[in-house]
Amino acid sequence: MQRLFLFLLFIVTCGGRLMAQTAPLSAARTDTLRVTISEAEKLFTQNNLSLLSQKIQVNAAEAAIIQARLFNNPTISVEQNIYNPQNNREFDVSKSGQLIVQVQQLFQLAGKRNKRIAVEQLNARLTEYQYFDLLRSLRFELRTSMLELSFLLQNSKIYSDRIEPVRKLVNAFETQYNKGNVALKEVTRLKALIFSLENQRLDLLTQINQHQADLGILLHVQPNVFVLPVINQKQLDQASTQLNLPELLQTATQNRFDLKIYETGIAQQEANVVYQKSLAVPDLTLGGVYDRQGSFVRDYTGLQAAISLPVFNRNQGGIKIADQLLQKSKLDYEQYQNQVEQDVVTAYNHAVTTNKLYSNFDAKFSQDFDKLMTGITSSFSKRNISLIEFIDYYETYTESISQMLQLQTNRARALEEVNFAVGTPILKLDKPN
Repeated sequence: MQRLFLFLLFIVTCGGRLMAQTAPLSAARTDTLRVTISEAEKLFTQNNLSLLSQKIQVNAAEAAIIQARLFNNPTISVEQNIYNPQNNREFDVSKSGQLIVQVQQLFQLAGKRNKRIAVEQLNARLTEYQYFDLLRSLRFELRTSMLELSFLLQNSKIYSDRIEPVRKLVNAFETQYNKGNVALKEVTRLKALIFSLENQRLDLLTQINQHQADLGILLHVQPNVFVLPVINQKQLDQASTQLNLPELLQTATQNRFDLKIYETGIAQQEANVVYQKSLAVPDLTLGGVYDRQGSFVRDYTGLQAAISLPVFNRNQGGIKIADQLLQKSKLDYEQYQNQVEQDVVTAYNHAVTTNKLYSNFDAKFSQDFDKLMTGITSSFSKRNISLIEFIDYYETYTESISQMLQLQTNRARALEEVNFAVGTPILKLDKPN
């Protein structure tokens, strides 16, 4: 009997802690944002700081193209004598003093400027593709978080609905216990059931809080906003029947920007090879000079031309490096192309498997179980079934419902993995019921 009292005290104490831990979830988030997936994506593309940061990187890469188009500035040099010993004058700027003025302009030969522009244009394209690949990854995180959050909220509601009838039974049994009509062990066992259900519900609330935090960062909303996903279950069912592997592979080839990064990398290295070869051609410097006193005649003017002789350095190493990087980029592209195809096939098989498993599940399972549990609760309150049978039904119910919602979550995530593998959300889930 002493152990039963200690166990009862433990349950009451832990139950109070559970209620204290779950209360801040609703108290801390005072505003509710109801959004469909498409509405969330629109808000996400406008507000997500990682995307905005990457967009700035794209703008910086485009500015590099502007810089590559600019010509080299001319250089001017002036030489003035400090002291004229013939007339003992310092900084003699008169006609008797010495002054040399030179103007020079560098001219790049072999089309170096245009070739450098081509390289920078490909760099800008790579940066843009990196932006879209980041968008693909973050969008997958956004959509899966919303789908999983939707099912977690459903599961949490089921636990809340199931806990309330048991709580009423506990109150009724406590009254009967005080009258000496029921045993303490029955009251204690019912409170243990509530404790178990509350503990499982707390785990769900922890996951809900984590998804809320993730969505808050992705959507860049205030911490007090509770994001409530609006999911179209009918569209989710329809999307499962729209899977076609050849079409998925073709879509991935067109929309996987990480694959386009590798493809553009080949073009970039090809442009770099051309540019490195042009560096083997020396540049020409043209200029003019004016010398007031230092030449063989007074007020001498002359034309200057300078070019380096490609005797030792013809950029052999730079050209070889570019050639090797080009070969590497081709191998990397072929490897990654195979990886993309494997990603699509894996995602397709996973989606087909989870959908097949879900299709074998009775759609009326939840409704039937709800009716059953209502009847079980009523039967137990009338003492038509034993406490052990009642608890067994309750535990079986909650476990079955949780597994059903987990299966729905797995199916929804598998469909999003297909979207992620092909690079674009071809399976739409953006309209409310």
